[in-house]
Amino acid sequence: MHKERLYYLDWLRLLAFGLLFIFHSARFFDDYGWHVKNEEHSMLANILVGFTHGWRMHLIFFISGVGTYFAIKSRNGVFIKDRFTRLIIPYLFGIVLLIPPQKYYEFLHNNWFTGRFTEFIIGYPMGLMEHHPGVTLEWTGHLGLHIWYLAFLFVMTLVYLPLLKIITKPNVLSKGLRYLSNHLTGLLVFIVPIIISEVLLRPNYGEYLNWADFFQYSIFFLMGYIFMVFENYTSVVKKYTYLFLVIATISSVYIFTHYPEINQGETLLKSHINASIRIISSFSWVLFFFGLSQRKLNFNKSYLSSLNIGILPFYILHQTVIIAIGFYVVSTDYSILIKFLIILTTSLVSTIFLYQIIKRVNALRFVFGMKALKKE
Repeated sequence: MHKERLYYLDWLRLLAFGLLFIFHSARFFDDYGWHVKNEEHSMLANILVGFTHGWRMHLIFFISGVGTYFAIKSRNGVFIKDRFTRLIIPYLFGIVLLIPPQKYYEFLHNNWFTGRFTEFIIGYPMGLMEHHPGVTLEWTGHLGLHIWYLAFLFVMTLVYLPLLKIITKPNVLSKGLRYLSNHLTGLLVFIVPIIISEVLLRPNYGEYLNWADFFQYSIFFLMGYIFMVFENYTSVVKKYTYLFLVIATISSVYIFTHYPEINQGETLLKSHINASIRIISSFSWVLFFFGLSQRKLNFNKSYLSSLNIGILPFYILHQTVIIAIGFYVVSTDYSILIKFLIILTTSLVSTIFLYQIIKRVNALRFVFGMKALKKE
């Protein structure tokens, strides 16, 4: 299994997380709620955010499933410890030091607070407890904002680890998956559970990061892992890459031309149909990008490994940097395009600069989920 390096997976991971810089830099200018907003909004920002929101986290969880497969193989005896160090330590560090500045700028922007950061931080913990989501995974976002993914992935890994181990052993389940991996219709084993969970859970647990989101992302996570165990799935996706593009495009066009009623439904049947179309769109885009990466990106570059090592610190840092810079940029008189480009480029350069410091200090590497530098 996978005796040679699959470089396309490194590129896909890099591009998926890199998209977050563009996505969050555009969030100032769309019509949807966010921490800090520009006074004037943009239709292009609405399209960019609306389109990518439908599949970007699905793709990231799919890639996380792929990464989990390789992590289990290479860290068999210390896998859970490694996951805790790589995911929960950065999550807790972010909650304490990186998330409060985001909330501070949000409060300043909305005139909910007018004092200094030192004054804000004193009342911040109590403010979190005044309005809380209850017993639900919404806590991951309530406390960690954009780094909710780290906690989600850790919980997901613990929940499904027994299943992941079962899949890799000879049994009825693995034989069934191996048989299905030879056929295009075998992909139904993934999309049908997503649609069922969406139909059953979304009406009652549809809040952002509640159980509907968890189980939807879970299937993409499991799918990424299973694709690595049964390699024929990857061949099938590669073969039908452009079929997935056609399906994804048609479903996305339908979603955009029927917004906002696509998220509702005049009848229960119409609601279920709309939910299925949203899932088909997400599913098809993920498979298209996975297939396209196999076709176009299976090559190595000298800098590819270094870039992949820095993905996690970049992800953890990026939104705090973007909001801190964007808070000041949106108050200027520049056009939306100029503001967007300033936020995007300045945030990227600033994050690169911060990463250059982080990667040289073992204490910082630890809290950002990186391995320690070896002593010479």
